[in-house]
Amino acid sequence: MILETQNLLIRKFKKTDDAALLEAMECPEVHLMYSNGFTSIDKVREYIQLLLQEYQEGKLRTLAIAEKSTNKLIGSITLDVLEIFARAEISYWINKNYRNRGYATEAVRAIIGHCFDALSLNRIQAPTFNPASERVLIKTGMICEGTLRQYFKVGDKSLDVKVYAILKEEYDPVK
Repeated sequence: MILETQNLLIRKFKKTDDAALLEAMECPEVHLMYSNGFTSIDKVREYIQLLLQEYQEGKLRTLAIAEKSTNKLIGSITLDVLEIFARAEISYWINKNYRNRGYATEAVRAIIGHCFDALSLNRIQAPTFNPASERVLIKTGMICEGTLRQYFKVGDKSLDVKVYAILKEEYDPVK
């Protein structure tokens, strides 16, 4: 799957994304999302190889977010689809050097549209404990449905998360 937006390509990871992915791991928030596992280029390459294997098996769960003008990896978006319930959960991150440019909002909007239009899903949700992420989700039309207490364990801390969601009937592709 390749989704193209005004500024982004949402595409499969490539072997050549290794250095950009390792660079993104310099950000503590991104690094924690991967359970502190990416401490070397070899570990990053193992992860990318795992994704490439999943692609060969027909699984498109985790995709790269690349800047369209350079095709450089600047983030990642994961889509966990439960077809039986016509819903998906998304998670994403953007390299700290590319934040505050609207890229996260643009990527999430594209994925929401893909989920409703191409996958015929009815509900998209995203849990977050990050205030910046909350702002992104609100901009995409998602509504906060509540808080899940101590839902994420990061290191030795258990964190509360807010769950945001949008239904197909609420989706406005122009927004």
